[in-house]
Amino acid sequence: MNAISNYLKPNMPLPQYLPYARFLLDTDLSHTAKLLYTLLLDRATLSQKNNWVDAQGRIYVVYPLSSLAKDLGYSISSITRSFTELENAQLVERVRNGFSKPRRILLKVPHTTQNCAVTVCKSAEHDCAETNSMIAQKCTPNQRNKNNLKDNHLIKTTDAYLTFGEYQNVFLTEKEYKRLKADFAGLDSLIEQLSAYVQSTGKKYADHAATLRIWAKRQKAEKKAPGIPDYTFAEGESL
Repeated sequence: MNAISNYLKPNMPLPQYLPYARFLLDTDLSHTAKLLYTLLLDRATLSQKNNWVDAQGRIYVVYPLSSLAKDLGYSISSITRSFTELENAQLVERVRNGFSKPRRILLKVPHTTQNCAVTVCKSAEHDCAETNSMIAQKCTPNQRNKNNLKDNHLIKTTDAYLTFGEYQNVFLTEKEYKRLKADFAGLDSLIEQLSAYVQSTGKKYADHAATLRIWAKRQKAEKKAPGIPDYTFAEGESL
């Protein structure tokens, strides 16, 4: 019988995980509300990477209710109730973002979790049995290394897909994004066009990097012949 899992070993990369904040363990929030906050916190790391900041310098997340319900496996009514819980606990705030657009979601972090106390263990006892001077950082999980937030998303690999665009429905690896950025000017604007196009039409593309590359080449060609861009695809170009 083939094993479906392996034992965790030294230097083995961890599977993708969500940043579950330790302070949630001490709250009276429902399990669904805790999962919702955790998923939003995960998306907030992407917002930090993409510099999604409002006029007041606050990181925001765009995550439609329907997508949240689908990703968490709950009904929209359950997600709505959980949002109310988080808002009453002053952990999230939803801000309107124009007519028919998804609200911007602002995450809050309790003041007590923002302090990171560092203590030095000098005795060879308990956890310091093999180390005479060990630095033990007592930080909550959400105090993640800021450099890691900029360079990585959950796992350190350029093969992990990141989400881009206002509706976070454009999927590219870090390597793909850097290559496209180097090859074409105005990539971010093109990503926003693709994000809005996918959201409004419901179309799905097998490879967003290839799609953006085709769009960029067409856009470059159309500059020589002004007119309305044609983003339709021939059979076989999309799924």
